[in-house]
Amino acid sequence: CAAFNWHIRWEGPVQKGGYTVHVGSEDQFIALYKEQNGKDKSFKKGVPLNHIGITVDDLDAVEQKIVAAGLTPYSHDDYVPGRRFYFFDWDGIEFEVVSYS
Repeated sequence: CAAFNWHIRWEGPVQKGGYTVHVGSEDQFIALYKEQNGKDKSFKKGVPLNHIGITVDDLDAVEQKIVAAGLTPYSHDDYVPGRRFYFFDWDGIEFEVVSYS
């Protein structure tokens, strides 16, 4: 949340004993879902997930926040029409951070 100036919009218990947290801005968010016991395979969405892409205005400032959080940016690239890097979060989810500025 800190890297992208997001906040928790909502969190609470959901179906099948799971728990959901919605993180994002006022007009967009990502819903994160955790199963109660990790064994219920009936509520799978987006499998497999390739990566989550997020656009930002200041790529360097966000990268500093990613590093400060103990994560490792990699695969930096300047390309038309912008710049980007990737990182894995603590759960192994890959994020692509892009700036078109």
